[in-house]
Amino acid sequence: MGWAIGAAVGTALGCRATPVVSITGDGSLLMSGQELTVAVQEKLPVIFVVLNDAALGMVKHGQRLAGAEAIGFELPEVDYAAMAQAMGAQGYTIRSPQDFDALDIDAMCERSGPTLLDVHVDPEEVPPIATRMNVLGGSEPGGVA
Repeated sequence: MGWAIGAAVGTALGCRATPVVSITGDGSLLMSGQELTVAVQEKLPVIFVVLNDAALGMVKHGQRLAGAEAIGFELPEVDYAAMAQAMGAQGYTIRSPQDFDALDIDAMCERSGPTLLDVHVDPEEVPPIATRMNVLGGSEPGGVA
């Protein structure tokens, strides 16, 4: 969770001519999103795809799948596109496939500076976390270990 954003910025610093895409969650952005300012200052071509479900999704779904108490996973509603714009990056809010289709991906890839896509996702969609659950002592959905 705290790794993707900094890793994307570091990768872009190492290879400035190639756009880098970071796919991460809203909890990750709240944890280390200030690194976006480095990408702005260094004019790095990073596209941050933020999966926004207003939750620490891995925690939430892990608790549910393990039958644990639901606690400590909720996040505030944040306009991450506006946050990116306030830091000097481009920011777009994606709520539908049509919003995504309207983006000029080529321009984002050629841009001298970062872009953030605030992608609103279904908060009830369970991510593919079966391996993580097994490591933590849980089980896969449906009770299969």
